[in-house]
Amino acid sequence: MSSSDRDLFLFLGRAFQYPDAQVALHGAWTLKKLARDLGLDLPDVPEISLEELQTEYTRLFINSPEGAAAPPYASIYRHRAGFLYQEGHDEALSYYREMGFEPVEGPEPGDHIGFELAFVGLLLEEGRLDLLERFLGGHLLKWYPELAARLLAARPHPFYAALAQVTDACLNRLLEEVVHEEKRVP
Repeated sequence: MSSSDRDLFLFLGRAFQYPDAQVALHGAWTLKKLARDLGLDLPDVPEISLEELQTEYTRLFINSPEGAAAPPYASIYRHRAGFLYQEGHDEALSYYREMGFEPVEGPEPGDHIGFELAFVGLLLEEGRLDLLERFLGGHLLKWYPELAARLLAARPHPFYAALAQVTDACLNRLLEEVVHEEKRVP
């Protein structure tokens, strides 16, 4: 694992947060490069303005007349009733605490996909492959595929379609690498 892997997951985590000027300015280019590096055959990701990106983010993740297409919280997918601050939230916090992080109250629950992807980056930075393997296999990859499927079914702007697919490819590649690395270490 390298510092670029850490930076990759920090970028993905940030791209899943409410868009800011940096993501609007560099996000499309970064996603195109990542897709090419991963060998993904994706449609072009055109540049998008910050206002358009924020509007699309709101439709997909926050609210629309039909409700949010793909809520970005583990609890929605891990709890049968789809409520916030349930099983998925508690799981995420237990992993954060195991790493020594005590979550603070904020406007977003701790099981937001952006936080969880940033956590993957921090685990890579600290070389905590044991915890990373358990976090991926025991938590994040149990709900992320449904988020990605719901996101893609909502016919998102190519930016978010690419984000979903690049994230999926990166998470699965990382899990394979971590499992392989864990088996190699005596």
